[in-house]
Amino acid sequence: MIPIVILGSVIRLFWLDKYPIGFTPDEAAFGYNAYSLLKTGHDEWGKPFWQLFTNNLESFGDFKLPLYAFLTVPAVQFLGLTETSTRLPNALLGCLAPLVLYCLSRSWKFPRAASLLAALLLAVSPWYISLSRGAFEANLVTLFLPLSLALFYRRRYTLAIIILALNFYSYHSARLLSLIVLPFIINRKSFIWLLLFLPGLVSLLGSGNARFADVSILSPTDKWQAVADRRFAAVQTGLPDLLARAFSNKLVFVSQQFVRNYLQYISPKFLFTDGVGETTYGMFPGTGVLYLIELISLLGFIYLIIKERNKYFLHLLLFLLISIIPAALAKGPGYAGNRAAGLIPFLALASGLGFNFLKIPKYLVITLLVISFSFFLETYLFHQRDLASGMLYGRQELVQRITGLASDYSSIRISRSLSEPHIYFAFYKRIAPDVYQSQTNSWKIYRQKGLKFLDQYDGYYLNDLRFGNLDYSSAPAGSLLAGQPGDFPDTVKPMFTIDYPDGTPAIYVAAK
Repeated sequence: MIPIVILGSVIRLFWLDKYPIGFTPDEAAFGYNAYSLLKTGHDEWGKPFWQLFTNNLESFGDFKLPLYAFLTVPAVQFLGLTETSTRLPNALLGCLAPLVLYCLSRSWKFPRAASLLAALLLAVSPWYISLSRGAFEANLVTLFLPLSLALFYRRRYTLAIIILALNFYSYHSARLLSLIVLPFIINRKSFIWLLLFLPGLVSLLGSGNARFADVSILSPTDKWQAVADRRFAAVQTGLPDLLARAFSNKLVFVSQQFVRNYLQYISPKFLFTDGVGETTYGMFPGTGVLYLIELISLLGFIYLIIKERNKYFLHLLLFLLISIIPAALAKGPGYAGNRAAGLIPFLALASGLGFNFLKIPKYLVITLLVISFSFFLETYLFHQRDLASGMLYGRQELVQRITGLASDYSSIRISRSLSEPHIYFAFYKRIAPDVYQSQTNSWKIYRQKGLKFLDQYDGYYLNDLRFGNLDYSSAPAGSLLAGQPGDFPDTVKPMFTIDYPDGTPAIYVAAK
């Protein structure tokens, strides 16, 4: 087991500032909030740390769960506020996850060979490597959920509930998964520890509920207009209204959408060929989230479930199926590798069991795995440019160059099209948290205007920087403006551009 942990650590702990390429605003927000908590005991909006369990991190208006920010505080304390320190907690947990998965597997009395193979598959999983190298809080469930289950099956009931409670404050999908799993592991000896979930349940009545409504299929973007239109069309063509309502109603719509979403995450298209639908979490669309050789092992696992009546095999199947539910309940284009992250460890266990059951020679499995990993490694190391746009490449250079020019201009305007650009200036300039917090008071007007996110508000300031819409024609003379190429008229020649690695312009900076 030790060599597997070492291998997983080598894969995850090097070059965190370079792989994945770029640095997302969510990553910068977690880093800066950790910095703010360290220096002041308050988050970026001035909320004391103890309120974050009931109110969450407001951040950009998306109300992130607070656990990752707290986990990042020690790294920022010892390494400073950097991309590496921000990503390090996730990478360290990713190093430990194969060991935790091995412990869970042995708690279920799975063969040692299958347990070791499952741990190895997790350590080199394309899906898991990508998620565990960024400051992606979605990844935390891959350690905390298996750890909670392993403790429960070893009769460490109190610790199991405490770890599941930590998972409850990690990510919105993980929060829902925790509530689904909780009835399976609750025990009268650990009942009192349910109080740990209370602050999070309070947040579900406020900011957490707003976020759930924003992403859930129970709250469609069109406010059920598609259902009403379908029913109206049926009535117009002669179907009685009562029957039209039976075929076109909210329950039918949600059920159909849930089933479609659910099937996405167990489809060969997602698992083996096309993979995720976006690059935002450092993953490569067009590449399966599992290795193709795992198709054989998962088929072996299905046959094993049918052939042998083992309650722990059924337990694994149960948690595997449950872990897809949060992703299936989320609206959007689907194939979201972050929302389905809870599936990762259970798929690794199923693959380990499948290979062991099929009695494929271990040297052959290892050889095929090495070949598969080599192809993934080539993609990950030498095709990062494919992720540059989704990972918002170029923001650090923007901050550095704007900072060097700031004194020459009377006004600096940054386009909101750069995706919450203020957090990059706070992060890379290491703006004192008390100074930052003093300015967020004026930002709260975005809520009063009925806006969901801060960057929808045109004209908020951080020191001398203005963020919002970038209207070149109305900007005062003596302004320095930064935005995407489409923010500028065709007649404007930029002072300089910041390009993606393939040479495509990512950011224009122009003077007026």
